[in-house]
Amino acid sequence: MTDVASKEIFKAFLLIGVTAFGGGGSAHVQYHLVERLRWLTLEEYLECYSMVQTLPGPTFSNLCTHSGARLGGWRGGLLAMLGVNLPGFLVILLLALLYSSFGGQANLLTGFLQGVAITAVAISLVALARVAPSAFQTRPSVLLAMAAFLANAVLHINILWVMLILVPIGMFFEYQRENHAA
Repeated sequence: MTDVASKEIFKAFLLIGVTAFGGGGSAHVQYHLVERLRWLTLEEYLECYSMVQTLPGPTFSNLCTHSGARLGGWRGGLLAMLGVNLPGFLVILLLALLYSSFGGQANLLTGFLQGVAITAVAISLVALARVAPSAFQTRPSVLLAMAAFLANAVLHINILWVMLILVPIGMFFEYQRENHAA
């Protein structure tokens, strides 16, 4: 665990919360914690990201909370969660007020949100491009990623079943790789 000051953790995650949009939040976390601040290595970030993928709830908030806890213990986790969620809470509150005041102009709000969604997809693709070289180092990891994509996106198999099947296979391949390297 890296020991980062609570104030710095809150400020960093508040900035992430202010600047992250839609599904691209995880890319923002990776950029800030790994590339900009260098508080985590890419491998540590991927460990955090992989672990929170298995938890219920919003991945982005879980990732921030877990990363904050890794950086500053339970206080770091709490401050990261508060910092990253405060901006979204305030924006949702503002949008609710605007929507209730200008309900007849809902098309403008819908158009705005569609624009944000498109931007989030692009940010998610950037995140994929950044972590792919580290995540896809072996042939089995590439094959498992392809199998997970096909099972969930094409065959519409629930992601829980995909994980229950593919995670042990991935663990087996990693165990084999580590033992043959030693």
